[in-house]
Amino acid sequence: MSLAAACGDAAGATGDSGMTVGDLHTEVTVDVTGAVTLKGSSKAPMPTNNGVDYKSCDQYGGGEADDEGVTYYVVPQMLTDPIDGKTVYVGAMVKNYHGAGTYERATLTDTGSPPGISFGGDLFYTQQATKSTVTTDGKGGGSWEFSGLSVKNPDGTEGGGPAVSGTVTWSCRS
Repeated sequence: MSLAAACGDAAGATGDSGMTVGDLHTEVTVDVTGAVTLKGSSKAPMPTNNGVDYKSCDQYGGGEADDEGVTYYVVPQMLTDPIDGKTVYVGAMVKNYHGAGTYERATLTDTGSPPGISFGGDLFYTQQATKSTVTTDGKGGGSWEFSGLSVKNPDGTEGGGPAVSGTVTWSCRS
């Protein structure tokens, strides 16, 4: 899973989570069952695939264009607080994003890999049988619902082992 998104450090006073007080951020809730079971919430810096320095939730909710003019919506990625003792990273983006709505699995991607989620280093990726949708509200909030994410086999082929299902929900805050 790619975690290459730029999350830049902002200058200023920081709170307990390491985030700058008053900074734009996302608040993320993860609820997962299966091979990994956990539920909890964390703050996360504004996610970006192209180094965008978001100034508002509405700007983030509109997505970001790459150098070719393709618009992406990046799901919050780097949760700052452990959930049930595990570090959680999310790697999912909507390609050809056009605003608030629901986007099916075929439109979801990540930089260099299929969409997925990591719990304490265990990576679970989208597979052919995965059900996966991202819904956004156009104001920086949304949800990613998935079932059947599993690990890749050692040879890089699709895994068939233990899987996870669940949701990642988020809202934008300043």
